[in-house]
Amino acid sequence: MTEAGKGMLAAILAMGVLHFTMMMWLYMSRMRAFKQAGVTPDTATYSTMRKLPDWALNPAANYNNLTEAPPLFYAVVIVIVLLGQADPINVALAWLYVGIRVAHSLWQSLVNRISIRMTLFAASWFVLGALIVRSGWQMAS
Repeated sequence: MTEAGKGMLAAILAMGVLHFTMMMWLYMSRMRAFKQAGVTPDTATYSTMRKLPDWALNPAANYNNLTEAPPLFYAVVIVIVLLGQADPINVALAWLYVGIRVAHSLWQSLVNRISIRMTLFAASWFVLGALIVRSGWQMAS
């Protein structure tokens, strides 16, 4: 495998680290919020969960968000590597995607102002779109 291919697959692993980190953040913040609210996991209901403070809800929302678009990123990166299209530009795009998703996760979990979060989300999609279009263009050539 080429170094570029390894670099692209490493971006998938970095996204896995982000996903795991957000799961841990979700769990720790939720348990802290449960304790403060006098709720246990056994007594928690959907309506109880909705009453938790934003600092406990935002990491959970971000964790769910990481199960939406990033799986397409994983598939696209694997296809690019398997097609032998891994090159410095695709590596840079893959890592740019990771960087934007890290920024999005931090923003959503800590601040969660929608205008910035939406901009980061859209930027990650533009980068993913560039990977898809570039790969399709290379396949067609």
